[in-house]
Amino acid sequence: MPRTEVFALADELMLLIKNAKKIPLTDTAMVNQNAGIDLVKRIISAYDPQLDAAQKIVDNEEHIIMDAQHKADEAMKDAQNQAQGMVTEANAYAQTTKQNADSYYADLRAKAEEESNAVLADAQARAQNMIEDARAQADELVSKTTVLARAEAQAQELLDNANQHAQALRSQTQQELGSLLEHIDANLAAQLNDLRAIRQNVAGPQQPYEDMEEQ
Repeated sequence: MPRTEVFALADELMLLIKNAKKIPLTDTAMVNQNAGIDLVKRIISAYDPQLDAAQKIVDNEEHIIMDAQHKADEAMKDAQNQAQGMVTEANAYAQTTKQNADSYYADLRAKAEEESNAVLADAQARAQNMIEDARAQADELVSKTTVLARAEAQAQELLDNANQHAQALRSQTQQELGSLLEHIDANLAAQLNDLRAIRQNVAGPQQPYEDMEEQ
C-alpha cells in the first residue's frame, strides 16, 4: 500500500475520533467501534505484518475494548455523580431561597400591619379629640345635640377613611408579595427542569466506543 494511503487512513482515523460524540462533563468521547477497528486494521495491513507492534495491537484488541469500556463506565459514574450533586445543590438553593422569601414576606407583612395600626390609632386619637372638643363646645351652646351629632359624624367619617386606607395598604402589599413569590417559583422550576434534563441525558443508553489518545 502506498505511503500516502497510510497517511490518508490515519487522517481518517483522527477525523473519526475528533468528530466522536463526547460524554457530558468528561473528556471522554464515544466512537463507532467497528469503524475504528477497521481503520486500525487497514493501517496495520499497510506495513509488514511481522512487526511486533502491529501484532500486539491485533492480539490485544479485546483488551483494548474492555479497557475502553471500563473507562467509559467510570466516566459515566463520574458524570452521574456530578449531575446528582448539581441537583442536590439546586434543591438546597431552592429551599434557602424559599425560606428567604418567606422571611421577607413576614417582615413586609409585619411592617404593613404596624403602619396600618399606626394609621388607625392616629385616626382614633384624632376622632376622640374631636368628639371631646365638640362635647366641650356643645356644653356652651344651646343646640348641644346638633353639635355633638355633627362631631360624631365627622369622627366616624375619619375612622371610615382610615379603615379604607389600611385595607388598601394590606391589599397592595399582598399583591406585591404574590408577584414576587410567583417570579421566584418560576425561576426555581426552570432551573430544576434544566438540571433534570441534564441528569436524564447523562443516564441515557451507552454506545460502545474506543478511547484513543490523539498523537
